[in-house]
Amino acid sequence: MNDLETLREDWPRPAPPAPDAQAAARAALLARAGRPRPRRRWVTRALAVAAAGVIITTGVSVFQGERTLPAANAQVMLARIAAAVQEKEFTPPRDDQWIYTENRGAARGKGIGQGERITPRTPLPETVEPFWTRADGKRVGYLVSGELRTSDPGERTPENTYALLAALPTDPDALLAKYRELYQDAGHGDDEWIFLRLAVTLSQNLVAPEHEAAIFQAIAKLPGVTVDERAIDTEGRPALSVSQVAEGWRRVEILLDPVTYAYRARRETAITDHEERYPKPDGAQMSTMKDGKQVPVPPHLEWSIEKGTIWSTSTRVAIGVVDQAGERP
Repeated sequence: MNDLETLREDWPRPAPPAPDAQAAARAALLARAGRPRPRRRWVTRALAVAAAGVIITTGVSVFQGERTLPAANAQVMLARIAAAVQEKEFTPPRDDQWIYTENRGAARGKGIGQGERITPRTPLPETVEPFWTRADGKRVGYLVSGELRTSDPGERTPENTYALLAALPTDPDALLAKYRELYQDAGHGDDEWIFLRLAVTLSQNLVAPEHEAAIFQAIAKLPGVTVDERAIDTEGRPALSVSQVAEGWRRVEILLDPVTYAYRARRETAITDHEERYPKPDGAQMSTMKDGKQVPVPPHLEWSIEKGTIWSTSTRVAIGVVDQAGERP
């Protein structure tokens, strides 16, 4: 036996790190990964962020055994997404230019029969919606039987008007406060509703890099937000999903390109069997006409949905800036 072997036999081996120490070390590694780095060109930054995302996914598979990232890791990834999208090249539109969006959408809710059971086999008809909005929000354009129509849209919101969104703060806390103020009067200032409105903003509007970054930073501050780096989008492609559960029964997802983090789609899916019944928990009353008189609607099952059924989707087909309504980028 040589000297090294003697030392190995006689010297006690150190105990493995305690679980608390392992957790602290991992947290420190994630914190270091989330620190801002010097600004670089977009392509380089995107590749670096994608590589970092692989590291975090590996951590989930080893330590968590789940597809979605736990809250702390999701916040790190959302910070990375915000840093990446802020590097994108962007030219603001003029007030007199038009923003063209085209989304392929499908949604349930209309035409559901009383007591109907909705399952993954229930047809979900799709519609394609080309739409033009002046950057200042004063006019909108749309097709009626293939013919272009324009009109005064009336009241608009930052979700669908570039000028209104551009006027909002880029600090995530201030941005959240503005969205809560915007929808509080309608009784929709809760976290689930705000997440959905931020998702719709990414879907329907042309979003400048600084506001897109602020949106993802704001989303990171909402409770219950998770990230799935192995999601599949509405076109069957690998995607990154940022999601939150709404009303306890459906998952609302923002689907992004897994490398560039460009917005792709929004999807809502039932995560459990669910029933809509009347009367509703809010106590709202309904009545109907019978024999010329208003009579209360008796309690009943309005509809139900099976776990795994898609409730709605909105897939971006195109977005761009044009000089006139009717033009396409």
